[in-house]
Amino acid sequence: MVAVTLTIFSGAPWVPTNKAITRAMCGLGGIKPGDRVVDLGCGDASMLLVAAREYGAVCIGIELNPVLVWLARWRAYRNGVSDMVTIIRGNIFKVDLPDTDVVVLYLLPKAMQKIEQRLRDRYTHVKVLSHDFTLSGGATIKKEQPVGRATARLYEW
Repeated sequence: MVAVTLTIFSGAPWVPTNKAITRAMCGLGGIKPGDRVVDLGCGDASMLLVAAREYGAVCIGIELNPVLVWLARWRAYRNGVSDMVTIIRGNIFKVDLPDTDVVVLYLLPKAMQKIEQRLRDRYTHVKVLSHDFTLSGGATIKKEQPVGRATARLYEW
């Protein structure tokens, strides 16, 4: 219960991302073999598994909930991509952010606002992919794609 509560109050409750939106986000971001992808609040690593297995990306997920960290690592192993997917247990607002080409976000609006400035301070040039929720600190949407009732968005700065 404590781990679930920490996740909810720190960024977003865990809601698995389906493969349709995951593939749309990867396509929108132009992810290709060797790209470095970081998923902030990766949950069960749904996004990272597709990015690694289908697009050849090298992925890092950061997740606070220890149960989801275990699940994400197990899923990477079971899907044969544990050599391409690393899961770090940590708070996305405090952990050192790794070098990357693409950042993936599926966070609630308040968390999106909180993380945006941190991303701008850390990365001079990076693609940011968001699932449904928007960045609001003056970031410009470069592309967006509806997928069912969801929307994938690409930001660049």
